[in-house]
Amino acid sequence: MTKKLKLELGGVDLDFPVRRLFVAGYTGRDSKLVGAHIAELKRLGIPPPERVPALYPVDPSWATLDSDITVGARQVSGEAEPALLFQGDTLGEALVSVSVDFTDREAERQSIPRSKELPKPLASRVWRYSDVSAMWDEIALRGWAEPGSRAPLYQSGKLKELQAPAELLGCLRPELGERLEGTVLLMGTLPLRVEAFSFTDYFACELEAPDHSILGYQCRICRPSPAAGAV
Repeated sequence: MTKKLKLELGGVDLDFPVRRLFVAGYTGRDSKLVGAHIAELKRLGIPPPERVPALYPVDPSWATLDSDITVGARQVSGEAEPALLFQGDTLGEALVSVSVDFTDREAERQSIPRSKELPKPLASRVWRYSDVSAMWDEIALRGWAEPGSRAPLYQSGKLKELQAPAELLGCLRPELGERLEGTVLLMGTLPLRVEAFSFTDYFACELEAPDHSILGYQCRICRPSPAAGAV
């Protein structure tokens, strides 16, 4: 059964059937910084990707709009990402949302694809890509791992730090194929503003356009209890 997301576009409800779900990785626009990031992750025991940018298919059932997220491991952290939702087979027909790429950091050391098999929540409110394409590079992406208006930023930057949508699609076409209708594509993330991943019970993210319109999402995260006798 195809999963449907109930979205809101310009005040109008919209059903979006999710046929495929992908997470793109290592999508930074500066190739030198991407290379340095891959080297850093390799030192931490995380295997390098076979190609850059990388593309990881995820079961479409993990796409969700829920604000209560359950994960099956304690060391799961989120990353804020822009997302494209394709109503047709072209970029001009795509919708834009903000999403969270939850990743199991322990599993990541053995298999990045396996580490991605977790909920991929998205904001229910969306933009048309055609309405924001001219200002794309100046859209801000932010993430928080703690609640509260004064919470420190976990991630912050502008989309010009990531590959532009058309460029990214061009790189990923061999794997994505020509039929994009029903595809949700998480487009990669920005560096953390903190020293290490946060495994909190909260995550929030937003996209803010230069005209100050915002797509936002926040959730509570339910994690397994520590094992009995754990220190």
